[in-house]
Amino acid sequence: MDRILRDHFVENFSGDDLVAVRKQFADEHVVPLRGFCPPGLLRALQDEASGIMDAHGVDRKFTFEITDNTPRQMTTVGQPVIKEHGPLIDALYFSPAVKDLLSAAVAEEVHTCPYAGEHYVLSRLGKTGDTHGWHWDDYTYGFILILETPPYQEGGFVQAVPHTAWDKENPDVHGALLKSKVHSYAFEPGDAYLVKTDTTMHRVYPIRGDSRRTIVNMTWANDRDLDRLITHETNDLLFGGTGESSAAAL
Repeated sequence: MDRILRDHFVENFSGDDLVAVRKQFADEHVVPLRGFCPPGLLRALQDEASGIMDAHGVDRKFTFEITDNTPRQMTTVGQPVIKEHGPLIDALYFSPAVKDLLSAAVAEEVHTCPYAGEHYVLSRLGKTGDTHGWHWDDYTYGFILILETPPYQEGGFVQAVPHTAWDKENPDVHGALLKSKVHSYAFEPGDAYLVKTDTTMHRVYPIRGDSRRTIVNMTWANDRDLDRLITHETNDLLFGGTGESSAAAL
C-alpha cells in the first residue's frame, strides 16, 4: 500500500500542487485533497469499510453540551473493531507516505495520535437528519477519507469556520458563526480533506433522503499535543473509545 500511495502522491501532490495545498491549508485551516485515494485501493477500502459497518455499526443519537448542544446522529464503528477487522484501514493510517504528505501539507511534523481510540473510526450518515453537528476536536489535526457521499443537493457536504476557539466551559457555536466566515466543501468518493480541528469549528451538513455518506476519520497530533493532557469524552461516547472502560461510560 505504501508504495502505491507514494507513487500516487508524487504524481498528484508534489511541486506546485503541494504548494497550493499548503497555502490553502494555511489560509482556511481546511484543504481538500482531491483524488487522494487511487481507484483500485479505494474500491478495496470501500468493501472493507462496508463489511465492517454492516456487521458492527452502532446507531448513535446525542446532543453534546460541551459543544453547545449540537447534534450527532450517525452510525459508527470504533477503533478496536476496525483494528481487528480492517487491515487496510489500519495500514492506511500507519502508512509513512500518508504521514509525509500530511506533514508537508501543514508545514510541521504530524504524529500518530497517542490515544489509540482516535487513530481511526468509521461513521455513516444514511437517513434524513443524520449529521455530525458543529464541533471542535481536542487534537490538532483531523484527516478524513471519503468512501461514499451523496451529491451536495442531498446534504453531506462539509462546513468549517476557521480561527475559532473551543471554550469547553462556555461553548458558543452561534457566536462563532456570527463572527467568522463559513467555508463549505463538497467531495467525491476517493477525495480526502485535512482540518486543523482544534481551532476550526466544523460540521457535516444534514443528509436529506436516503443518501449515504461513509468516511474514515483519522486523528493526528503535533508536538504540542504530545505534551498536553487531553480527554476523549465525545470520542468515547460516539465510537466506544478503546475498550471496556469506555463502553462502561456509555
